[in-house]
Amino acid sequence: MSYIIRTSSAGLIYVLGSKVIKIGKPNSIDGCKTLGKSLLINADQIVFLGFNMEHHVTFFMTNGFEISLQIPFAEAEEAFNCAKGNIEKIIR
Repeated sequence: MSYIIRTSSAGLIYVLGSKVIKIGKPNSIDGCKTLGKSLLINADQIVFLGFNMEHHVTFFMTNGFEISLQIPFAEAEEAFNCAKGNIEKIIR
């Protein structure tokens, strides 16, 4: 793959699977990890972008899930803004 994070004109964010630290709900035992595949995130389902308790860049979703990523905050913010604006762009 030639990208780590990119956006589509449909408002989607694609993140390389190796950059995902954790996907899960807070205070729950279960968690999951992508199996090397790209993670697809709908920007309309993101409540806000911030840091979790472990200080990782995290997308907080409307369904309660947190998606922690191993990318700089500026890149995650740019991807979020481009996806919300329906702009197709490769961030890195």
